[in-house]
Amino acid sequence: MPLTFVLPTWLTGVLTIAVFVGLSFGGLALSRVWSRRRGLHALVDNGVIGWIFSAILGIYAIAIGLIAVATWGNSSEASSVASREAAAIGALFRDVSGYPNPIRGGLQGIVRDYTRNVVETEWPLQQTGEIPSSGGVILDRLENRLYAFEPATEGQQAVHAEGLDSFNQVVEARRQRLEAVDYAVPATLWGVVLAGAAIAIIASFVFNIESFQVHALMTCLLAAMIGLLVFFILVTDHPYHGPSGVRPEAYQLVMRDLIDPALAH
Repeated sequence: MPLTFVLPTWLTGVLTIAVFVGLSFGGLALSRVWSRRRGLHALVDNGVIGWIFSAILGIYAIAIGLIAVATWGNSSEASSVASREAAAIGALFRDVSGYPNPIRGGLQGIVRDYTRNVVETEWPLQQTGEIPSSGGVILDRLENRLYAFEPATEGQQAVHAEGLDSFNQVVEARRQRLEAVDYAVPATLWGVVLAGAAIAIIASFVFNIESFQVHALMTCLLAAMIGLLVFFILVTDHPYHGPSGVRPEAYQLVMRDLIDPALAH
């Protein structure tokens, strides 16, 4: 299970950066001992190495930047999907409130049950990476009630048409939310991120800098920056997962202010 599922976001960030900096520092220390014992450092031309290093770092920066933008886009889309579903639930509740009794109370109760189920049952499952199914059962009940209703007047026909439209919007938004649970960077791209990080950091070992402290400082700063970007991708990779994922505040707001206003007092 990924660290972001179980650890606080700040601790995940600290551990990610610490791993990159620690491995880079250790690798630099070992490479300096190995190269100086063989006199290889005297053969290094920092000017030529600088050009090659810039090319490596530039290519890696573009690659990791595009991946970071993609994961942020997935996270933003997942948040938007949740907001759209919550808004559709609110619209559906208003529409079913226009149905005649006794069907009105039953429809309102099912919409209320569905909203509570999303917040209390489905969201915790999504945070662990599991795709929930209980909400679909509740929507099936609502669908059966809606399609069994036969409007008796033109006004009821208009209300029923709006209710069906809102119901379909909820179903569509729910499908998009469940698809977003599986949003993730493919393993091959994670391989590119980590292999590219290793290449960029190892390339910094080749410079011939007399002061180990200065060399270590520059290498560790590079490693910290790369670790920071990897951390960003890590926490935005699974939009609904873990404590840093999208929260169900939009559904709670609909429940509090529209569906169950008594809870607001």
